[in-house]
Amino acid sequence: MRFRPAIEADADAWQAFLAATPAGDFLHDWAWGEVAELDGQPQRRYLLEQDGAIVAIVAAQERSLVAGRSFWYVPHGPVLDWGSPAAAERVRALLIGLRVAAKQHRAIAVKLEPRLALGVLEEGVIRGGRLRYVPETLQVGQTRIVELSDDEALLASFDKDTRYAVRRAEREGVSVTAVEDGSDGRAIDDLHGLVGETQRRAGFPMPPLERYRVAWRALAGAGRAAILEARREGELLASGMVVFEGARSYYLFSGSRREERGEAKRYASYALQWQMMRLARGRGVSHHDLWGVAPPGAGPDHAWHGVGMFKKGFGGVEVVWAGSWDLVADPTLYRLRAATGIMRGWVGRLRR
Repeated sequence: MRFRPAIEADADAWQAFLAATPAGDFLHDWAWGEVAELDGQPQRRYLLEQDGAIVAIVAAQERSLVAGRSFWYVPHGPVLDWGSPAAAERVRALLIGLRVAAKQHRAIAVKLEPRLALGVLEEGVIRGGRLRYVPETLQVGQTRIVELSDDEALLASFDKDTRYAVRRAEREGVSVTAVEDGSDGRAIDDLHGLVGETQRRAGFPMPPLERYRVAWRALAGAGRAAILEARREGELLASGMVVFEGARSYYLFSGSRREERGEAKRYASYALQWQMMRLARGRGVSHHDLWGVAPPGAGPDHAWHGVGMFKKGFGGVEVVWAGSWDLVADPTLYRLRAATGIMRGWVGRLRR
């Protein structure tokens, strides 16, 4: 097996492997590198090849530390066929290659956060003396995934309140259209505006507009994203972005207008999600990822309770991710960084 940096000439083969591998998602999309660059965390991409074919990919986002050191983060990666009999051997080759690369570039560790469901990983596939398991993930630690069957079966899989909302939206005159032209700046700016309204209501921080624009131009420009807009009598009520990767789609950004007191409820967000699933299925998608729900057992006071209940209404299966593993390249600095983090936590708790 051969571990090497990926170059621009590898982009098409990288994307083809990502689309064909269930363990991958848009955070490893070649185009997502533009978003990582904007975030100040440029990607370092690597391939593992066997008999001339790609068998694993790694997109590590480089986070700068002091004194020229860095910490690498691999969101929902590495990407490989975890069910293959050769998975353990390939992971070992990846770990060796990544540790050497991290040392060469003065990274103290590489955080691996594979897209693996909790409890399904065979014992021993991920292991090593320099690996440290961390149950928490930097990405949302759980999601809900819906299998996209035909309209009748898909609707039947929703709960009764969600089916009612989808049908009621149609009776209220809500229509949904799709924008797939990455050069359409109006659609992404309007989406960002609605997300801003939604985030302010929930008390969440708002990502900058330029980040939305870069993600839209990069992914839609590559033909792998669309914005859906729900309107009634010309008024934009809800908007959301969906990303396509092979047989999988992802509900990425979304926002909606809240009805005024006394105003009839239009259920635009339900119409939007329904049509998003239908659009994805029409593009060959079999599984739609709703991309983040509240943790199992979280109560009504959890910040994501409302959105989690909304997504639960669309059926599917809740998936909890297995966690993350830190591949340590510099044990001394890694322990020092961990100790500093613990001290900051203690000080913070004392101050509170």
